[in-house]
Amino acid sequence: MEPTAGGEMPFMRMPHDTMRLGLPGAKADVSHLGKHPVELIQEQGPTKDVAEKRAMLANLYGIAMPARMDIESQILSRQRRLPGLPSSRLGLELLTGDIDRFGFESYLDHPGDRPDMPRMDLHSVMEAKMGLNQMPGYGPGSTR
Repeated sequence: MEPTAGGEMPFMRMPHDTMRLGLPGAKADVSHLGKHPVELIQEQGPTKDVAEKRAMLANLYGIAMPARMDIESQILSRQRRLPGLPSSRLGLELLTGDIDRFGFESYLDHPGDRPDMPRMDLHSVMEAKMGLNQMPGYGPGSTR
């Protein structure tokens, strides 16, 4: 395989001999090419979009607007619910714009939908955090 000029996709001069070289040989023939351009766009897309959005906000409203949004996102990412209750972090999704995205993770594989997941209530989670569910005399404040 030879790379072509101008960022075009490379082509093979002759087909790969899988019977003699095997499948790892085919992988070695194309491993020097790196990643596919579409894969690179998918990896770099979200970070590039965030950087462009920050630059646009700084140009429109001044440098304080992106800084304020950073502070707000830090505050909203620290916000938690009581143990045992799911947190959707709706405010953070609204701030980042993730609420408009609808992917397979939006409706598939919710932990609450799994039948094999143990149901934890608020009291059992707090007892585990405080060490109250252990045997008497073996807790954090015991003298043993």
